[in-house]
Amino acid sequence: MNPSNNPKKTRHQSHMPQERDETKKEKKLLHRNIERQRRQEMAILFASLRSQLPLKYIKGKRAMSDHVNGAVSFIKDTQTRIKDLSARRDELKREIGDPTSLTGSGSGSGSSRSEPASVMVQPCVSGFEVVVSSLASGLEAWPLSRVLEVLHGQGLEVISSLTARVNERLMYTIQVEVRLHIWSYCRVF
Repeated sequence: MNPSNNPKKTRHQSHMPQERDETKKEKKLLHRNIERQRRQEMAILFASLRSQLPLKYIKGKRAMSDHVNGAVSFIKDTQTRIKDLSARRDELKREIGDPTSLTGSGSGSGSSRSEPASVMVQPCVSGFEVVVSSLASGLEAWPLSRVLEVLHGQGLEVISSLTARVNERLMYTIQVEVRLHIWSYCRVF
């Protein structure tokens, strides 16, 4: 008996390659769908990144790698700005710690109960929280307008402000964020 004439063996052999072909096709389709989904997700992420960057970091650049490099440059520039602002904040803290720098006069404190104004800065969700404590009245009192003027002069935008009077002292709690003028640089998508 010739094996090529055996109908059972021929049917069985011809059936196996067809199953393998179908399995390969399914794997290819699955891989193609996964890759398509990955590319769509990456496109969404890059669009989100691009929308967060000021125009000067992405102007004239179309490649995604250029946008990533622009984001790196933006982050480095922002870190440098944060360091500069931190140094300026520390300098202002030192100035505020000196009672003569608060009033602009050369005379010292006239009362033993008066303490120089204190400033505490800490990060919060939307930027920084600045807490200023000063005397409520007298030469060393620091009005809210002066605090806001100093913050505005340092490139900070006031988000909210809360004032409270505690034991003859004024407490200002101010939430600020760094003003980057992003709206004038951002692209509208």
